[in-house]
Amino acid sequence: MDSSPDAATGLDLRARVRGEVVLVSPAGRLDLSTYVGLRDGLLKHVAEQPAAVVVVLGPALEVGSDTLAGVFGAVWLRCCRWPGVPLMLVATTDKHRRLLSRTGLRRFLPCHDRLSTALAAVGVPAPRRRDHAVLPGDVDASDLARDFTRRTCQSWGGLHEVTARAVLLSAELVVIAGRLADRSATLELRVERTAQQLTLAVRYTSAPEARRTREPDLTRLHRLATACGRTPTLGRGDIVWAALALPEPPR
Repeated sequence: MDSSPDAATGLDLRARVRGEVVLVSPAGRLDLSTYVGLRDGLLKHVAEQPAAVVVVLGPALEVGSDTLAGVFGAVWLRCCRWPGVPLMLVATTDKHRRLLSRTGLRRFLPCHDRLSTALAAVGVPAPRRRDHAVLPGDVDASDLARDFTRRTCQSWGGLHEVTARAVLLSAELVVIAGRLADRSATLELRVERTAQQLTLAVRYTSAPEARRTREPDLTRLHRLATACGRTPTLGRGDIVWAALALPEPPR
């Protein structure tokens, strides 16, 4: 089991690994100055695609207001499309249990009173097919991304209706990542398929100056994809991703 603080959040955000589940125990005060740090800290753990992320709300966490507790709903909204990792809350004190009930978080997030019941509720992950390619960051990798995505979709079969858009999306993701990445860094392209959607994601190491700029322009991704976004990682980097809903098979 591993435990380490994440000082970047402004809270003491400790993470432990229990099997394939990440347990996160925030300590400190959740207020306007720490809201974004907590949100991004949780998203970083979600981006690593564990079986689930379980947030343990204990005596060491003070929530400044009911409105601020919406951070957990905001994280869920950011990760429900990609990577689809379950986010669960465990309230270990009466104060936090009342908070979850007042705010309505229990209506759309799995909430538990004991860690043991939360861990027992982590189900078998949905079947997924995954493949990835490492692309050099010092050349135009768009053509490589297109070829890899096309070959992957063809080898899996049943993706004829979305292959053309997936190929375009992979190239656009690489272009966006290339603008934000260190010049010498490699890019990792992931292609993932579930029963409901096809997802493309590019992980990259951010250039220092990119961290200080505004959000990347995802306009073209929004036109082509069902959903898209950028998610921070545990390292010095981010993942840009896009998801395509798959048509239901004929009955």
